[in-house]
Amino acid sequence: MTVQCPNCNTKYRFDESGFQKDLKVRCTRCKHVFTLSFLGEDEDTYPKQPPGAETSSPKSADSSPEQHTREDMRVEITPEEKTGTADTARLKKIGAVLALFLIIAGSLYVALPKIAQHVYIPFISSERDTEEVPQKEVFTEEDVQDISLENVRQYFVSNDDIGQLFVVEGRAVNEFDSPRARIKLRAALYDDQEQVVQEKEFLAGNAASLFQLQVSSREELESTLTSQLGILTNNKHIDPGSSTPFMTVFYNPPEEVQEFGLEVIEAHIPE
Repeated sequence: MTVQCPNCNTKYRFDESGFQKDLKVRCTRCKHVFTLSFLGEDEDTYPKQPPGAETSSPKSADSSPEQHTREDMRVEITPEEKTGTADTARLKKIGAVLALFLIIAGSLYVALPKIAQHVYIPFISSERDTEEVPQKEVFTEEDVQDISLENVRQYFVSNDDIGQLFVVEGRAVNEFDSPRARIKLRAALYDDQEQVVQEKEFLAGNAASLFQLQVSSREELESTLTSQLGILTNNKHIDPGSSTPFMTVFYNPPEEVQEFGLEVIEAHIPE
């Protein structure tokens, strides 16, 4: 008996003696699943084609379709096999996504260092950021004369861990007609004889909150006030008319301190 796939018209030869009624089979060429109902007519084609199917089918019976033996047929796949096929397809998709991710990650790993050489990211510090700023050794009054100090104030804060803090803070304003960078200041405490009791040099760009001043340890405060992140963000490129914050802290200042002094000692020209 000859059986023809209703989807692609491929024909298969079957031994009628081993045929079961309403057997489901799958075409090995197009994978179409269809049901066979054995009627007993020899050399007929099963299942029966509807009228006009031969003219509308991409392959007609006259096109000498390939003949196959019964062994070429495949019985309909079971639910377990369907699940296995779906799992395999899912694994293939996951593998493709992982491969794409690895390709993108590898490309970024190669490209980002080259991009970083030409793009300034203010929130990332590196040795290169420091090297870009010219390090002038000697500064005259003309180099700093147009850096003004505004909103300067001094006050005491009680810290349970450290003790008494003398805080000096304000803003350094660039009044030059070109940008400035890495503005540095010197703060000094004087006694009643106008002698320096303590002094500190520091870069502008950082400031601590009142809460930090009250609860932080000395190491934590120093880390906050000398943070490279704040310096690179606020004190690397200050346009004319712009300003940067500053703050310095004296820990448990001597009782003989009568006054303080504050001056700008450095102002670089950024490249």
